[in-house]
Amino acid sequence: MNIGIRWARLFAACVGAASGSRPQRKRHNKKQAYKAELHEWENEGGNLAPLPEAAGTLVTTGSA
Repeated sequence: MNIGIRWARLFAACVGAASGSRPQRKRHNKKQAYKAELHEWENEGGNLAPLPEAAGTLVTTGSA
């Protein structure tokens, strides 16, 4: 096996490893962004919306 083939195989292995880690990195970044958004939302300090029964209005779904 000559040196050119060895370099080509090494290069192909490096490219394969780099492209294989991309989906995992993308998934990790999405998860971290979701955690940050959730943490930001939880720290807003607002109150939850009142229940429909507490507001005194009747809520119906569908056609009557």
